[in-house]
Amino acid sequence: MKRILVIGASGFIGGYLTNQLLSEGYTVRCLARSPDKLEELAKLGCEIVKGDLTDPASVQHALKSIDAVYISIHTLAPQHKDTSKLGFMDIEMNALENIVEGCRMHGVRRLIYVTSLGVSADAKDAWTGGRWKTQQYLLNSGLDVTVIQPGMIVGIGGQGFNMVLANAQKSTAFVIGNGLNKFRSIAIDDLVYNLIGVLQERKAYGQCYEVGSDDILTGDQLIDEAADVVGHAHPKKIHIPLGLLRFSAPLIERIARSPKGAIKGALGGLGADLIGDPSAIRKLLPRKPLSYKQAVSKALEGLSK
Repeated sequence: MKRILVIGASGFIGGYLTNQLLSEGYTVRCLARSPDKLEELAKLGCEIVKGDLTDPASVQHALKSIDAVYISIHTLAPQHKDTSKLGFMDIEMNALENIVEGCRMHGVRRLIYVTSLGVSADAKDAWTGGRWKTQQYLLNSGLDVTVIQPGMIVGIGGQGFNMVLANAQKSTAFVIGNGLNKFRSIAIDDLVYNLIGVLQERKAYGQCYEVGSDDILTGDQLIDEAADVVGHAHPKKIHIPLGLLRFSAPLIERIARSPKGAIKGALGGLGADLIGDPSAIRKLLPRKPLSYKQAVSKALEGLSK
């Protein structure tokens, strides 16, 4: 499997993944609504194909002569087409249906999908509950599917980590929620190692893997330990009630032109612990992941280059 399609390369995970695939000698194609956003990847030899996940024809075109496809997308952001009447997870399911149809048309069997920790059959919020349905759809598609579920991803460009790092360098940090919910983090390099590591592993077909480091930290601890790495005093924390943000979610969605339910759905999962169990993936890919502080240090090294 040397010819890879990455869907979501303009995003945080997809961008890192594409860079690493190229450096390891894979032939990589990326599907993008705005190819100009991927000019740097094009300079590295990546083929950029213009298209939209809501358009089956462009998805089918992107999958031609491909051996495997990675999907790293989210539907919280504004969409290219008018999707105001669709829920954000409806948009994602429609996209996955188009991808599966294209895979079947061109004989592409290998598919790797990135979701997140907390996705389960009994999830109560729209985000993780919707992601459970999309995972099950792919796993029952008849393709050779692997689902990778990371916790908070530590790397420059990740929205969650960017917020943590910004708070770590302030005297007063504004924290969404009570700051007590727990997270298992993972360095972006370790996540990409797992994503590429499962590509050729037949044992990974039909499996969901939770991935992350050994560290389990509360939201407040994530900020304080990042402050330690930066060399900054632990900030005072002001906690913003989730209920207040949920009440304001419809207005935020209209202002941001996000899909229906996107902000409320994302907020719904913020109060839960995201811990998971990475033991299964480590039996397959035994490299020891970086600790949280090591991951923060590595992210800052990249920022200084």
